[in-house]
Amino acid sequence: MVAGKKLDRALMHRNNTKLVLAAIRNAGEMSRAQAAEATGMSIVTVGRIADELLARGVLREQEKEGASQVGRPPRVLTLREDRLVCASVFLDREQLHLGLVDPRGGLHSQESHPIPEDCGSSEQTLPWIAGCLRRFLDSHSQAALCSAVGVVVPGIVDIERGELEFSANFRWRNVAVTRYLEEQFPRYSFILENDTKAVALAEHSFGASAGCRNMVVLNLSDGIGAAVILNGEIYRGQDNMAGEIGHITLNPAGKICECGKVGCLQTHLSPRTILAEARSVYPDVTLSELFDLFQRRDPFAVGLISQLVEYTSIAINLLANTYAPEVMLLCGSMLRQSPLFPALVSRSYHGKLNEYMENTFQLKFESFGLSGHLIGGGALALRHVLDRLCQ
Repeated sequence: MVAGKKLDRALMHRNNTKLVLAAIRNAGEMSRAQAAEATGMSIVTVGRIADELLARGVLREQEKEGASQVGRPPRVLTLREDRLVCASVFLDREQLHLGLVDPRGGLHSQESHPIPEDCGSSEQTLPWIAGCLRRFLDSHSQAALCSAVGVVVPGIVDIERGELEFSANFRWRNVAVTRYLEEQFPRYSFILENDTKAVALAEHSFGASAGCRNMVVLNLSDGIGAAVILNGEIYRGQDNMAGEIGHITLNPAGKICECGKVGCLQTHLSPRTILAEARSVYPDVTLSELFDLFQRRDPFAVGLISQLVEYTSIAINLLANTYAPEVMLLCGSMLRQSPLFPALVSRSYHGKLNEYMENTFQLKFESFGLSGHLIGGGALALRHVLDRLCQ
C-alpha cells in the first residue's frame, strides 16, 4: 500500500511537471502565479516544481522586461533556450537537411547536402548520413545541444523501435535507423518520425495552426501523405500508419504506382508523376515551366494542371469527411513550384465538398516550407528531452 502511494505521488509529480513546462512553453513566459492559474495547481506546488527545474537549468527566472506598473517588476519563468536547442535531420529523396531548432521553433545553422549517386541502399546511405551529421555536430561543439536528435523521413515509421518499415521513395524496408545512429553517436538519443507528421507538429506548435485542437495536414510531395492532430495530439493509428492516403486506390484502371499497385492517389498528385506525364509532350519541362504554360493557356498544360487541382480537391474532401477538422493545411514541394497552385486550389476545392462540409474548416497553407520538417523533428526531440526531465 505504501509503495502504491509512492508510485501515485511520483506519477502525479511527473504529470504536474509536464503541465507546468507545457504552460510556460506555450506562453513564452509566466509568473509562478500565472502558471498556477493556468494549470489549476496551488502556488506552492508550482513553486516547488519551478525550483526543481531552475536547479536543473531548464528554466530561467528574471524580472519581466518592459513592465510598466509602479513598484518592483514581476518575475517570470522562461525556458532556458540556450540549453534546449536540439539537432534535427531530414532526409528527402534528393537531399539531406540538417539544422538546430530552439524551443520557440526557430531554425538555426541550416545546411543541405545532395545525396551522392552511389547512395541507393540504406547500407550505403546511413554511413553517409552519419558522416554529414558528425561534421555538423562537431562544427557546433561549443553549443549546449540537447542529447536528443529528431530524424525525419518519408514513409511508414515504427517510432517505438526507431525503424523505417517502408518507404516507397527510397524502396527501403525494415531499416533500423535509430539503432544505427545511436551506435555511431552514443551520447545522443535519436527520435524517428514520418515527414508529414513532423510538419503537422511544427505547424501545430509554431505555425499556421498554432492553438488549433483538431487539424489535418495534406502533404503534396514526391510521396502523398496526411497527418492528423486530434485534441492537440498526433493521431497515429495502428503501427503509426494513420494518414497513409497516398496509396488509396482512386482509379483501378489508372497508372501503376511505385508501390506496385494501380491507380493510387499518389499517381495523380506526386510532382514526379506529373512531370513524367508532362515530359511525354514537353521533354525536360519543370513544374514551374508547366505552370507558366498553364497561364499561357497551353491546352496540354491546362488539362494536366486542371486534373492536378481536381484530385487535390478530392483529397481535401476525403480528409474533411473522415476527420471533420477545424483546419486543413496543405504542405509540400508541389506548393513551392508556383504561387498559382495554392490560388487554384483555394478557388476550386469547394466544388468537391459535400454541402454539409461547407464552411466547417479553414483551408491553410504551410508556414515554413521545406524547413517545417526540421522544425518538427527538433520539436519532437525537445519533447523527448522534457519528458525525460519529468521522470
